Amino acid sequence: MKKLNTLSPILLWICLHVCPVSGWAQLPVEISVGHSSYYYQHAFAAKFNTERPFGFFHTSSILIPYDKNRGNEIMSQSYVSYTLSELWSTGIGSIFSPLNRVRPSVFLQYFLKGKTTALMIYPRVDLWKNPNLELMGFIEYRAAGGQKLKLYARLQYMTTWSLEAHVRSYQYLRVGVNFGEIQLGPAANFDQYGSLAASYSSIGLFVRKEF
Repeated sequence: MKKLNTLSPILLWICLHVCPVSGWAQLPVEISVGHSSYYYQHAFAAKFNTERPFGFFHTSSILIPYDKNRGNEIMSQSYVSYTLSELWSTGIGSIFSPLNRVRPSVFLQYFLKGKTTALMIYPRVDLWKNPNLELMGFIEYRAAGGQKLKLYARLQYMTTWSLEAHVRSYQYLRVGVNFGEIQLGPAANFDQYGSLAASYSSIGLFVRKEF
């Protein structure tokens, strides 16, 4: 398993140090602090060549509950991506979590961005004998106009299932203001675990910046 466990770091190193990267997308970074947990996430994407379909996609998140009995939750995904059209892309790479360690994975992504609203739908599946099937995505709204403070809202969701039962789900709601490249305001995180969907919530504040 040693080679498999090093797949994600190898992909990241190759894509950042060896592959020529010419087309960077925005890099959103978010931190939320609630009454029961901290949460951090980031994502970035790059094209190796703006005129070609191949690129690199990576996303990671860390959930740190105040209740030590729950344990910290880490997720990291890294992929070589391929642009199918203006709305669709796919990729193959790996996903890391402490429970399953590193598993090979493949995704399909639909992304639509309008003047005020963005929508992403992101199904993913493990390339494994006992795979997890996952659906993740978000809908995001940013008010148009020239004023400095504008409304910002986002609903982010994820649900993961094995072939037998529910594994993990969440619904994260953000409603606040957009000030330049920074978004901040109230945050509500709702998490569910296991076949019985044991539920936890964390209400607090978030700050987000796009680099």
